[in-house]
Amino acid sequence: MANVNSDLKLLPPPICSRDESAAVPSAPRPLKIGPVEIGFPVVQAALSGYSDWPMRVIARRLGAPYTIAEVLIDRFVLDLKDRARTKHHLRVTDEEHPVGAQLMGSEPKDFGPAATRLVESGFDVIDINFGCPVKSAVGGCRGGYHLSQPETALEIVSRVRDAVPSDVPVTVKMRRGIDDSDESRDRFFEILDGAFERGVAGVTIHGRTVEQKYVGPSNWDFLREVKQHAGERTIIGSGDVFTAEACLDMLCHTGVDGVSVARGAIGNPWIFRQTQDLAAGREPYSPDLAEQARVLKMQFDLCLQIYDERKALAAIRKHAVKFARLHPHPEETRNAFAAAMSRDSWLAVLETAYGSE
Repeated sequence: MANVNSDLKLLPPPICSRDESAAVPSAPRPLKIGPVEIGFPVVQAALSGYSDWPMRVIARRLGAPYTIAEVLIDRFVLDLKDRARTKHHLRVTDEEHPVGAQLMGSEPKDFGPAATRLVESGFDVIDINFGCPVKSAVGGCRGGYHLSQPETALEIVSRVRDAVPSDVPVTVKMRRGIDDSDESRDRFFEILDGAFERGVAGVTIHGRTVEQKYVGPSNWDFLREVKQHAGERTIIGSGDVFTAEACLDMLCHTGVDGVSVARGAIGNPWIFRQTQDLAAGREPYSPDLAEQARVLKMQFDLCLQIYDERKALAAIRKHAVKFARLHPHPEETRNAFAAAMSRDSWLAVLETAYGSE
C-alpha cells in the first residue's frame, strides 16, 4: 500500500468548497450504478430495523431517487417462507424502482443463492454489507468482521457477482477498516480494489471504523482519499450527513459520486428534496405541521398494509418519535407517540399534536 499512499500526495484538491455565503459551484453529477440510472446523487441507505417497505415508499414519494432495504441475513433469505408475517421482507412495488437489497452473512456459499432470490423478488441492485459494526454481527463473523479477512470478503463478492444476472449491479458497503492500524488500512484497499476487479458497480464507504461504531466524527478526508484512488470507479460516501447542507458538503469536500443518508433520513424523509432544493439554489423545503401529519398518516397506512395492528404500531411508533424532533413541542409529542398503544390512540395523538383530520 506504500505506492497508494505516495501517489495520493500528488492528487489535486477537492472539487469544490462551500461556506454559508458561497453558492454551490455547479449542479451535482447524476449518479449511476452500473446500468441503473439513479439521478440526483443523494440516496437512502439500508437502515436496519427502519428501511422496510413503508419507509422506502415514503422516501421515494418525497424525493429519494434510490433506497436500499434493511439488511437481511443470507440464511434468513434462503429459509424465508411465503407467510403473511414475513413475506414483507421481499416486498417490492412498482413505484420503488430502482431499489436495492442488502445482504449480510458469514458463509460465502450462502450469498449467491440468497442474492438470486432477492433478484427474483424484484430488487434492482444487490448490496453486500461489510460494514455493520454491531456486536451481534461482528461476533457472528458478519458485516464489518469481513474487513479483517480480505480473501473471504472477495470470495463473497465473486459468488454474488457470478450468481446474479449481468445487468443487475452488485455493490459493497464498507467502513474504512476494523480500526486505525496500518494493517487494517491495507486490508481495506485490498478489498476495495479486489471488489472492483470482480465486477462490483460501486462501493459505499462509511468514514468511521468498525471499532468506532457510531462514536466520533466520520473521516471525510479518508473518503476523499479513496475517491481519488478509485478514479472513475463509483464511490458513495456515508457518515455524518444529517442535513441538506452536510450532503452537499460531503460531495464538495470528498468528490465522491454520491451520498448515502442513513440516520439523517429517520424522521426527516424530506432531506432528499431539501438537498435538491439547496443544490438548485432554492430555499430548502420545510414541512409544516400539516405536511408532517400527512406523511406520518401515510406511513402508518402503509404499515397497516403489511403488518397486523400490533406490529404496525411498533413500526410507526419508532418513526413517529423521530418525526417529533421537527415539532414545536418535540418532547411532549415524542412522549405521547411513545405511549400510544392502539390505532385509535395513535391517531388521536396525531390529531391533537398536528391538527390532522
